[in-house]
Amino acid sequence: MGLSIHYRGQIKENALIDELISETVDICKSLSWNHLIFEKTGNANDKAHVNDPGFINYSENDLKGISFVPEDCEPVSLVFFPSGRLCCPFKLMNNNPATNDLMVETISTKTQYAGMDVHITVLKLLQYFKDKYFSVFELSDEGNYWETKDAAVLKAQFDRYNFLVDTVHDALSSIKAVPGETPQSLADRIEEILKKRL
Repeated sequence: MGLSIHYRGQIKENALIDELISETVDICKSLSWNHLIFEKTGNANDKAHVNDPGFINYSENDLKGISFVPEDCEPVSLVFFPSGRLCCPFKLMNNNPATNDLMVETISTKTQYAGMDVHITVLKLLQYFKDKYFSVFELSDEGNYWETKDAAVLKAQFDRYNFLVDTVHDALSSIKAVPGETPQSLADRIEEILKKRL
């Protein structure tokens, strides 16, 4: 639970990945953000799966790109399959290729604990990269800033999410252990408490 952004995309051409990495490293250094570079070390055929949206036959060794971590934020990944589609390397490491149940081509980044300024900065950076490097880029912003560019709308969403997290935290903190209680009865108690508070 937490306010997040979700995005996916296709780079214009793979030759641009090195430039994107270099530019992102410079930005990360100027903002004191940690980053991790992915250098392709696998032998995947770059053209083998370009037109197959269901493929997930790669490993993290076939990826190229960069992930960076603003303070108190989850990683923002600009990491690509050989086909040029964005990939979440952390999901790929745990993915079942038969089902693609983790949707490895959709990156989700929780920004709630980083705050509004970081949320806006990440979105502005992604907008810049979208315009410069991507032929296709889709983003869903639970804060509604991507669509509106309105900080008041974003603040209202942050306040809403913070209220929900605080309410759940307070509710769970107040629960006392009951000797011999089953997991189901505990779950039922938690549900009743949350219904009353929310």
